[in-house]
Amino acid sequence: MNTLTLALLLAFSSFILLEASPHGETDGMPVKAEDGTESPSGISLLVVTGDFRTIKGDLFIELSDDKSRVLSAEIHPVTGDTVTVRFDGLSSGRKSVRLFHDENGNGTLDTNFLGIPREGYGFSNNPRSRFGEPSLEDRLFELRADTTIRISLVYW
Repeated sequence: MNTLTLALLLAFSSFILLEASPHGETDGMPVKAEDGTESPSGISLLVVTGDFRTIKGDLFIELSDDKSRVLSAEIHPVTGDTVTVRFDGLSSGRKSVRLFHDENGNGTLDTNFLGIPREGYGFSNNPRSRFGEPSLEDRLFELRADTTIRISLVYW
């Protein structure tokens, strides 16, 4: 098992969410684009994740642009096998998603003494990273039309 650097710990420790707005329920490469055009009200992005180790706690999710500016941050309860989060009114461009499963509901990504997460986490494009959080470039995807992405959770 590889150890993660302090970067991942710090990144998720600072993953403080100012808003929590529950959405509906239902995993991150773009897998579907609908008609290829942007509606006047903007583009919608569905983020689907699942395979939770336990069906409890909350899913913390953050959507950012290509400059790491947070566009939206939300908290959703984990009440089933999957959780789907919908972001509406987005402009086209490169986006990034990161999330973690706060199993015990304490509002933080718990880690062991080496900084290895004890709770599940994931990123858009499902990049593999041996040490620390994957680079922004590895997480970015192009949003041009209504899209659904699936993010696999990683548990150590």
